[in-house]
Amino acid sequence: MKRFFTGLFIFFASTTLATMAMAEDITIVGTGDGVAVLKSIGEAFSAANAGVKIDVPESIGSGGGIKAVGADEAKIARVARKLKDKEAPLGLTYTPFATIPTVFCVNSSVTVDNLTAKQVADIYAGTITDWKEVGGSSEPIRVVRREDGDSTLEVLQKTFPGFKDLAITDKAKTAMKTSEMVEIVSGKAGTIAFGPLDVAQANNLKVLKIDGKAPTEAGYPSALTMAFVYKEANNTGSIKQFVEFATSSAAHAAITAKGGMVLK
Repeated sequence: MKRFFTGLFIFFASTTLATMAMAEDITIVGTGDGVAVLKSIGEAFSAANAGVKIDVPESIGSGGGIKAVGADEAKIARVARKLKDKEAPLGLTYTPFATIPTVFCVNSSVTVDNLTAKQVADIYAGTITDWKEVGGSSEPIRVVRREDGDSTLEVLQKTFPGFKDLAITDKAKTAMKTSEMVEIVSGKAGTIAFGPLDVAQANNLKVLKIDGKAPTEAGYPSALTMAFVYKEANNTGSIKQFVEFATSSAAHAAITAKGGMVLK
């Protein structure tokens, strides 16, 4: 009997150790944009690859993710912009996996649900200052922007009508992180801000149509591209499998389920 229990203990101990050995966490640092989409892809990958978990920690920005991978502090990062010329010496590979509409979202107090592109530009320029000027209830407009160099702001400046050379009103509140933008829009009446669709949906923010078009409709004016960056030396094992999964048709359902769009 003693031998039986000893053998049973050894069996369970070895099985537990084997399970622990197979378990693996892939931590993907970087931008606060596209987090909901990436987590959705990670869940789908883990469901198909038992023992491998995708960890998406709090944002350190696209630049922070690139620096972390370049300094070998992380093996893979998530970014919402392309690599800059000055980052080329880091020797990183840039692999896009989804596009996410860049949207304008407002506090629940705002009665407007559609703006023209020109109205948005005028609001951010400080020319329009009250919601009654665009068909809403009388309420001061609180403008929230992101810091210069932010990936979402850069996308708007490149793609959204009227934003290329727009001087944003100096009365605008600057949110340094996507999470800060969400907090302000959720808590301050009359607020308008911009960010990725998946983050807005995940936090139940009211998203505006632009010129009558919803963010996922053809012709919507602006979207950012989400990508992974990594050193080729780290593109092995489970990381390689995950990148291949995220950029294949196997991830399409997970991407669209959270407000993302598959690459064309």
